[in-house]
Amino acid sequence: MLSGLRTRCAAAALLAAAFAPLPAGLPAAVAAGFGVERASSSQGLDRTIRKISLSHHVMRIRGLAAICVQSKRVLSMNVRYADLDGDNAEEAVVEATTCQSTDGTADLIGVYKYQHPDSVRELPTEHAVRSNDPVFNGMTGPLRLELINGRLVRWFAVAGAPCPSGKVRNNGRRSLVYRWAGERFVVERVDETPPGSC
Repeated sequence: MLSGLRTRCAAAALLAAAFAPLPAGLPAAVAAGFGVERASSSQGLDRTIRKISLSHHVMRIRGLAAICVQSKRVLSMNVRYADLDGDNAEEAVVEATTCQSTDGTADLIGVYKYQHPDSVRELPTEHAVRSNDPVFNGMTGPLRLELINGRLVRWFAVAGAPCPSGKVRNNGRRSLVYRWAGERFVVERVDETPPGSC
């Protein structure tokens, strides 16, 4: 009986340690390595990046002023904000469609961080663009970059092999879920929803 009580006490202590807050002095990179994500509603969160004209910086980064008429340089922009690197300041998750888009979908996607005094810089991301990496096998349609359940996720549709009957199967979906690793976002896991059946 005493042995069982000790086991239960040890289990309770491990559970308490798992859910205890991390020490205040823990470096952001270490915290991110544990999957810690500070909620955007946390006390004292720096929202300075919301004051920045991101479309202006998108135009500068891509050099659009020299190749596009002013009214069509940035056709649309979707921006979400969250503290993704654990430094208690928001970053901007941007999907922008510029005059360089060939199919009307976002051709600039990335995470931008405020840079004093009035600028932004892009945070490096593993698999930032489509390449010959096997993770993109079967990709159809555009790359997307979103915040899903507080996580940075790059996802795209995945086509299945044609059905012998000629039936068109529904596309699957592949999601690259990222975490901040101190210098860049790295893929923590790949979630897969397979294409529909024939």
